[in-house]
Amino acid sequence: MATYTPRAAMSAEHRARERREAKRRRILTDRGTPSRTRNIADIQRHVRHLYYAGGMSSQAIAERSGVGRHTVMQLITGHRTVGGEITEVSCMLRSTIEKLWSVRLDPSPEPSGRGARIPPLGTRRRLQALNALGYDFVWMAERLGISPGNLHAMVTSSRSRSFVYASTARRVADLYAAYQHVDPALAGRSAWHVSTARTRARRAGYAPPCCWDDETIDLPTAQPEWTGACGTPRGYGIHLRERIPVCPRCRAARRQGPVSAAPADACSADGAVAWSGVRTLYPGGHESGRRTPRSAPHRPSLRREMARPLPPVGRSA
Repeated sequence: MATYTPRAAMSAEHRARERREAKRRRILTDRGTPSRTRNIADIQRHVRHLYYAGGMSSQAIAERSGVGRHTVMQLITGHRTVGGEITEVSCMLRSTIEKLWSVRLDPSPEPSGRGARIPPLGTRRRLQALNALGYDFVWMAERLGISPGNLHAMVTSSRSRSFVYASTARRVADLYAAYQHVDPALAGRSAWHVSTARTRARRAGYAPPCCWDDETIDLPTAQPEWTGACGTPRGYGIHLRERIPVCPRCRAARRQGPVSAAPADACSADGAVAWSGVRTLYPGGHESGRRTPRSAPHRPSLRREMARPLPPVGRSA
């Protein structure tokens, strides 16, 4: 049953179905195969896939399976509240598991799945990549139909958001697919907006779209490819030479070994496209013609000046 119905409000058919279910549970118990099972890892993985990856809401899963929505949420979160105490979900009715196994994903998600909560990592990476390309938060918020403050919190995770709605994730994915290869100037953004957005994104360490793979951008284990040699000491040298924000992989490789010389063409074949895009966004290398900063004038140490003996009174120094 999707919801609890008092026995006085049950119809004759409903009461007959309840009697058959109670009889079936007694037979299973006498046979040595109780109606409850502790093997819920597979069904829990299946329901979480429907909820997070498929974008189905708990209400949609409950309506399709005939299981209560609270039961679905207990299976997704892995805990339930009993008597005011939070306990772990360790067992479940076999009939409930069979009903949940019958729910499958459709090729096109239903509108009811737009309210599902999914991990925000892929959405955050796409927004950060567009910001690194030169699109500011106000422009993206107008295209997505949300406030700039909510979009800023989504990008920076300043409000500690652990989820994003499936409808918002789809809109962000469509915006990313439409503008990841488009120059912001062609989209109507001024040079000031583009320069400001790129500067802020560079200080925050956001990776542009050329550093991400569309097939793995949503995976927690995926890492941006900045130089074509990230994860090696040579990649760390390229970061320093081109004045690109150092990624965690190159920083870890630097701790393990010395920095090797990074020639101008130090890039693997797999990262050639990403490296060319990063060079376009960060033209700060030696070949860009930047000037060497002048050295500061020599100033004597204050401690040394104070240690010098004072001249006698009446005499010049």
